[in-house]
Amino acid sequence: MPAAGLSIAVEEIFLFRDLFRCLIQGRTAFLVRIAALVLVIALALVLAGCGSKPSIRTHGPGVDEPYVVKGKKYYPLLSAEGYEEEGMASWYGPGFHGRLTSSGEKYDQNALTAAHTILPFQSEIEVTNLRNGRSVIVRINDRGPFARSRVIDLSRAAAIRLDMIGTGTTRVRLRHVGSSPAAAAPVPREPVEGIFYIQVGAFGDRRNAAAAVRTARRMGMQADIQPGKRLLRVVLGPWQDLNTANDNLWRVRDRFPQAFVVSEED
Repeated sequence: MPAAGLSIAVEEIFLFRDLFRCLIQGRTAFLVRIAALVLVIALALVLAGCGSKPSIRTHGPGVDEPYVVKGKKYYPLLSAEGYEEEGMASWYGPGFHGRLTSSGEKYDQNALTAAHTILPFQSEIEVTNLRNGRSVIVRINDRGPFARSRVIDLSRAAAIRLDMIGTGTTRVRLRHVGSSPAAAAPVPREPVEGIFYIQVGAFGDRRNAAAAVRTARRMGMQADIQPGKRLLRVVLGPWQDLNTANDNLWRVRDRFPQAFVVSEED
């Protein structure tokens, strides 16, 4: 190869080398800028998380409208007049003190309050410990408990009155005695339409389920057995709106104290 040609070839090699270096340096700078941007965003998210409020107890909304917890739909009653129920009570305290309840007020573990899944907010409920006969009147201001075996979640102060702090749970009787003066008059609402049933029980033994069906039918109710994965559900109905289902719920409470309203999608 002539010397002139060799010289040009060498110059071209050095030129491509310099161009390659520029490309590499430019790409590196671009990647550095991207990494810095990602770092800034991540830091902002961390700082935002540090300034946010701690998670609070999961409940329904602050108004007495139907709500869903753990896939189950609950239908708060428009009125608690005449309400009676028996079941297991639990209590909650220090871990929730000062946090917002479902009614929008702050939870005070030293006040005589309680959580219930369907009783209207501000309902005053007499709770009697069936193990020792002690009673206390509490005001409903929260939603819960959502454990199947429990009917009410009491404040620490109420649990002390019932002498159940040590045991944690106890069997109780609930009875509506009035409403707090702070309670606002119920706001009329349009009937919630759909297909609603009253579940009066869930049984592992078909004979017990059949007995519940016979009892309900003697009360003039349409009753059927719905097979589940493990249990047989006995349901009454159906009805075309929630208000009618709730009206019929009161008719069967004496015979089926654990009965509650469910919708077709439940």
